[in-house]
Amino acid sequence: VAPMTHHWFDSTHITFGVATAGLYGQRWKVEGSVFNGREPDETRTDFDFAAMDSWSGRAWFLPSSHWSLQFSGGRLNEAEPGHDGDLPIDISRLTASATYHRTTLENVMWATTIGWGRNAESGGDATNALLLETGVNVRDRHVWYGRFEWAEKSGHDLAVPEHGIFDVAKLQGGYTRYLSAWKGLTPGLGAAVSGGIVPGSLQPTYRDRFNPGFSVYLTLRPAQFRM
Repeated sequence: VAPMTHHWFDSTHITFGVATAGLYGQRWKVEGSVFNGREPDETRTDFDFAAMDSWSGRAWFLPSSHWSLQFSGGRLNEAEPGHDGDLPIDISRLTASATYHRTTLENVMWATTIGWGRNAESGGDATNALLLETGVNVRDRHVWYGRFEWAEKSGHDLAVPEHGIFDVAKLQGGYTRYLSAWKGLTPGLGAAVSGGIVPGSLQPTYRDRFNPGFSVYLTLRPAQFRM
């Protein structure tokens, strides 16, 4: 289930042209890219080539076998279509994250990530987002996960008539049961419950400040490779 805050952590959804280079050592890595960051048109069966005039950079540091830290930034030209016929929107994006992962017991993996993202749009306000997510994987069969998110969203993004920036949040938890591998693929069945939280000024639009939700899903992933 995609995070509500993914627009603050994404690179680009689709890109027609990218070149990346990097350097790395035992506990660090730096990367740089130039790419076409434009949002493609609605005809998704063709190619939308354009200048590779967007750029990004990222630095990783691994202080131990359990921790990974990263900081990244970039400039995405014409990353979003303009509102109501306006010019396309350029975005300057910063992100930072820290991930902790370890095997607590035999065949039990626990991983937790906290991430921050900031978008500064051309002609608009800068907004921030925060994500905290944790998951436990038992024998690659049972996966429990939980997520908290907070973001500053505009009235346009929320499709409400009110203008300005609004603080919204979401809590989510779920479970996925993975089945035996089949022809190199592992199917899974899962379910999740969530609660969206909006400010009091938006309560008349959403009927309530706390809005529950649920999902049931099927997933398919490559089978785990074992030596």
